[in-house]
Amino acid sequence: MNRTVILCAHGSEAPRGRSAFAGLVNAVRREARDLDIVDAFVDVQEPRIAQVVAETVGPRAVVPLMLAYDRPVGVDIVQASHLDPAVSVTAPLGPDWVLAEVGVRRLFEAGARSDDTIVLAADVATDDRAVEDVSKAARLLSAVWGGRVHVGTLGGPDTHLADAVDVARAYGRRVVVSSYVLAPGAVHDQMVASGADVVTAPMLDGGPPDPRLVSLVVSRAQARGGGVSVGGETGPRVTHT
Repeated sequence: MNRTVILCAHGSEAPRGRSAFAGLVNAVRREARDLDIVDAFVDVQEPRIAQVVAETVGPRAVVPLMLAYDRPVGVDIVQASHLDPAVSVTAPLGPDWVLAEVGVRRLFEAGARSDDTIVLAADVATDDRAVEDVSKAARLLSAVWGGRVHVGTLGGPDTHLADAVDVARAYGRRVVVSSYVLAPGAVHDQMVASGADVVTAPMLDGGPPDPRLVSLVVSRAQARGGGVSVGGETGPRVTHT
């Protein structure tokens, strides 16, 4: 009997966001045929994570398809996992070198240049761990990109994205927002409206999922023994094509 893995994401009201998430789930199913892959959500869409935990049996792992350890991971998903001691929760997808690599690919696709000012844009980060995760994501992106990366979020104690874009203009260069978001939808729409000259596509841009992103999800899904360390790889595998 295959082990069950629950891929849990934020729900989306946008059809393009739902389609992007479904495409990633299906790609993971094709890649990890030794696992029973089930999808779930923390909000907006059904089925909710608590419902999926209640309706499945045996040892199973929840993989948060989120880019930082934020409230949905630490509260919604963890609380749902407490409904059954056979359920474990892995680390979320980010921060991770793979996401930095995909982020740089999106920068190149958007036409970013070496003399642009780059601002990594993240969703609301309300607690210290989420803020640190976003900061680490910016450091990883900077290492792969080969230049300084600033940070702006859509809420929380860190610099608001619109303010970060305004500050970035002081450098007298184009401002390019690197979207640290998984799928299209309302969050990415807010990033597009931030006032930057260029805004990259999300990690999932509507086409086939980047194979590196699929492999990252599979590696989380196959992890055993209480989860994996966030961003635990030894270094970047830099590819610009």
